[in-house]
Amino acid sequence: MTQKTYTLTVSCADQSGLIAAVTGCIAETGGNILNLAQHTAVDIGMFFCRVSFAGGDTFSDEGFTAAFSVLAERFSMDWRFFHNAVKKRVAVLVSKTSHCLYEILLKHADDELDCDIPVIISNHPDLAHIATSFHIPFYQVDPKKGKEAYEKDLQDILRQYDIELVVLARYMQVMSAEFCKAWDGKIINIHHGFLPAFKGAKPYHQAWQKGVKIIGATGHFATEDLDQGPIIFQDVIRVNDTCSVDEFIRMGKDVERRVLVEAVTRYLKHSIFLYQGRTFVIE
Repeated sequence: MTQKTYTLTVSCADQSGLIAAVTGCIAETGGNILNLAQHTAVDIGMFFCRVSFAGGDTFSDEGFTAAFSVLAERFSMDWRFFHNAVKKRVAVLVSKTSHCLYEILLKHADDELDCDIPVIISNHPDLAHIATSFHIPFYQVDPKKGKEAYEKDLQDILRQYDIELVVLARYMQVMSAEFCKAWDGKIINIHHGFLPAFKGAKPYHQAWQKGVKIIGATGHFATEDLDQGPIIFQDVIRVNDTCSVDEFIRMGKDVERRVLVEAVTRYLKHSIFLYQGRTFVIE
């Protein structure tokens, strides 16, 4: 019989006895801790903790939830409890560029992304053949019909498939403030630039014009402030002054692929803590 495992995330004001209280509650309700990672951000006085644990013969969801609710109230904790066997439902949004979509789908096919991908959505028909090859339903939405109507169509599809996370895999549309608020902390975007520098259009061209020595990509949560959302993961690659813009773009795609997968992976593992617009990634 496969042992059931769980993940618990906790954030609250730092205070004495937190780790002892958390681990004690897990043990007392029949859980066995497999991994614990915690961080205290001294400058803001906040405690963040992620615990993976297995449930023993006496463990029950109801018993743990009841016991931890009492503890959470005492310490004013913000906490979440996840069944590791329950996979997140992820929608991938794309435009015409395929490399990030392929990377997500290939990693998923190789069981390197622990989620379900029941739908792919695009504002163009160009990548429908990729969805077909991976046997995933493909929908095209039309931004030209107006922002409100187009985003309603998008919301209807996301609701139809019970989506919990939206991944913008080079989806070249600016989402409205209302959409971003509705999906706050649940939209991951890949920016083909090392934020906060070279924001907006053609970041590789901007970087090439400036003679940069590294280029990079940024995985972040999408917000109403374009390319300004909390950062999850970043990476860079060194470039030579003899490189052309086309070479920048080719090398940059490799970084984008890696960064997007790493950002999504951290979300699926419940490793990201959001606090006042800042991310703390606890692994």
